[in-house]
Amino acid sequence: MRLSLDWLAEFVDLPSDVELIERLTMGGFEDVELLATGPDLSAIRVGHVVERNTHPNADRLSVCSVDIGDGERIEVVCGAPNVAADQKIAFAPVGTTLPDGTKLKKAKIRGVVSTGMICSNRELGLGDDHDGILVLDPAAPIGAPLGEVIPMAGRELEVGITPNRGDVASVIGVAREIQALFGGDLRLPDTTAPGTGPPVEEFRVEIEAPDDCYRYVARLVRGVSVGPSPDWLVAKLAASGTRAINNIVDVTNLVLLEFGQPLHGFDLAKLSGDVVRVRRAAAGEKLATLDGSTRELSTGDLVIADAAGAIALAGVMGGAGSEVGDTTTDVLIESAHFEPKRVRLGARHHGLRTEASYRFERGVDRAGIDRAADRAAQLMADLAGGEVAAGAVVAEGAAVPITETIRFRPDRANKLLGTSIDSEGMQHLLARVGVGSEPSGDDPGELICTIPSHRNDLHIHQDLTEEVARIFGYERIPTTEPVGILRAIRPPASWSLAESVRDALASCGLVECQTLPFLNPSWIDALRLEPDDPRRSALRVTNPVHDEEPLLRTTLLPSVLRLVHQNRSRQTDRIEVFELSRLFGLPESASGDDSGNHSDNHSGKGSPLPSERQSLVIALVERQEKRLWDPAQSAPLFFRAKGIAKKLLNQLGYVAWFPSDRIPPYLHPGSAAGIEVNGTMIGALGELHPDVATSFDLDSPCAVIELDLSALAELRPQAHEFTDVSRQPQVGRDLAVLVDSSQPAGEILDAIRKAGGKDLVRVELFDRYTGKGVPEGRVSLAFRMVFQRDDRTLTDEEVTKATDRVVRMLAHRFNGELR
Repeated sequence: MRLSLDWLAEFVDLPSDVELIERLTMGGFEDVELLATGPDLSAIRVGHVVERNTHPNADRLSVCSVDIGDGERIEVVCGAPNVAADQKIAFAPVGTTLPDGTKLKKAKIRGVVSTGMICSNRELGLGDDHDGILVLDPAAPIGAPLGEVIPMAGRELEVGITPNRGDVASVIGVAREIQALFGGDLRLPDTTAPGTGPPVEEFRVEIEAPDDCYRYVARLVRGVSVGPSPDWLVAKLAASGTRAINNIVDVTNLVLLEFGQPLHGFDLAKLSGDVVRVRRAAAGEKLATLDGSTRELSTGDLVIADAAGAIALAGVMGGAGSEVGDTTTDVLIESAHFEPKRVRLGARHHGLRTEASYRFERGVDRAGIDRAADRAAQLMADLAGGEVAAGAVVAEGAAVPITETIRFRPDRANKLLGTSIDSEGMQHLLARVGVGSEPSGDDPGELICTIPSHRNDLHIHQDLTEEVARIFGYERIPTTEPVGILRAIRPPASWSLAESVRDALASCGLVECQTLPFLNPSWIDALRLEPDDPRRSALRVTNPVHDEEPLLRTTLLPSVLRLVHQNRSRQTDRIEVFELSRLFGLPESASGDDSGNHSDNHSGKGSPLPSERQSLVIALVERQEKRLWDPAQSAPLFFRAKGIAKKLLNQLGYVAWFPSDRIPPYLHPGSAAGIEVNGTMIGALGELHPDVATSFDLDSPCAVIELDLSALAELRPQAHEFTDVSRQPQVGRDLAVLVDSSQPAGEILDAIRKAGGKDLVRVELFDRYTGKGVPEGRVSLAFRMVFQRDDRTLTDEEVTKATDRVVRMLAHRFNGELR
């Protein structure tokens, strides 16, 4: 926020610049800076246009004779349409350097010599107005420096305001802080409105959304004359970065900057009916706002409305249809207290950030609503010649949620700060920020503190402790070494498991990614889940980051697949990524609710929290093009995924089985398997179903692994067992067996291990063949068996006997035939 030091000095005595910056910075403001502003206009003089004639060679130019008090008449050619005889103007003599760097010289314009310039606001660097020259007060003394006639911009104070300190978003708010830090008197402007006119009978106010509007005050000023604002008002607004518009609008902006209370002026003649309503907008209702846009409103928007419809977006921006203009004679002044969250949501929904919404979002002084309306009515009467109607029209909404008192213990504050301030000293410090205090009747060591209406940020004991520290001075608090006892802690089992998973996957060459925990409903549909699948029951976020992603995710898979698509679209040919994060489900009390998908339940005071589970998803994408060192045909991605899952679980201390009869619908039924540990299904792996891959625009084969880490954490890992390496030779036997094509190879591997006996140390599937020589409905599976003993070399007879036992078992149990 930027404000003039001269304006600030009207309300409080200012210390030195160094002290001001140091204490404001230490006192809670951000980025405090003093700025020297305004152009150098020391050469500009007040001139008097003695005579004005039309240029002999140009109808749109004027030849003026100007007196600047030195006894000579200066001839000047001027192109401004508003120049006239007997005006007082700002005159720049030959040799003057204007703020834009132009140095004036004597010039001949269409045959007439011009000696100097009659200046506009833009040429003087005082504003953007270039439609005509700057016309000064007729009483301005001829030849006087311009700075003695009109207020010139001087030094300005720029401060950054923290989001919780709405009370300092005004000139008086900053002055109040300076008074608290340095002492002195606070000089407030007179807010007594005349109120001499007849009482208001033209309208009444009704609040139909009482939770969104706590108080609405309307004052009426009749018979105003809209015109330019006086120079002192224009200068004050300019120093704060606000453009002057007209005397009525400028008064509302001035009061906003003075008190921090946003106001709005309506042209009463443009309102329909005799009722001003504060209500929620109807769905699809339209409002043309002052910025020239027509906005479609939603039911979440709070509006001010008349009989014809919305006339303002409450707390954010007024409507163009009721704007104060040159023909306005009666002005309705609005001063209200809107609920901060409702204003913030409305401003965010429409992409607007205004001076009004900035202050309403941070909270306004509930006791200053009437005062600001009175101040504006008084100024309008003074500057626009209006008559203020007697009394105000006031409507009340719900009670403002406030903290009136806080129980405060000085001894506790001293312990927190490391100070030794007595109780009376703390009472004095709190009084400087407007907090009243008195000893508690039931506890002599406690103070009952009364919070002023403008401090919406004070709610708990620690807030008052901070105020004591600010006013006392942080630099005066002694530095002490912290004292504490460090105790060893045991991290939660879920954290340890997650870190072990990350380490194991990183060792496999995978890259971890993090995505936002939100879902689009269509992404869940793309996974082909059953209608009663619990992953369809997602919690809906009331204020999503993106409107198209309103659900808390119940699965990581869509987020990771979208990430894979983004990388593939950028020509990344090899993708091996994983995400380990939390999933959110319905609260336990709502888990049995069959009311439908995408629940609107949300966490809040009195509401159960969502259930959370830790999940892992791994995605693998095979590159399409072949390279010289690649084999002629790459192994299916399924085996790469299975190898990663098996290695991961083995490193974590689990033995996994991969049954093929429990496959989720988003995986290819011919290239997928479940993941089972200790009899519990904890996930699945395999290649994506083609329909799912198409839904996520994946143009390359993609395999995924999904693990429920919360379920895995509930299972006891097996202790690692180590055996000596045998020094005896191994003996290998290969078997090619014809079995039914529907027979899972994993079951056959388990049966071979059992039938092979104790000397069978390893068995693996190394080939699968269908085609010429293999009957339809059958498949050829090739197994390699490795036999070994620790104490001696196996004989051929022993290996043959074990092999024959396996062959008989395969024929009997799986109808297997040796090839």
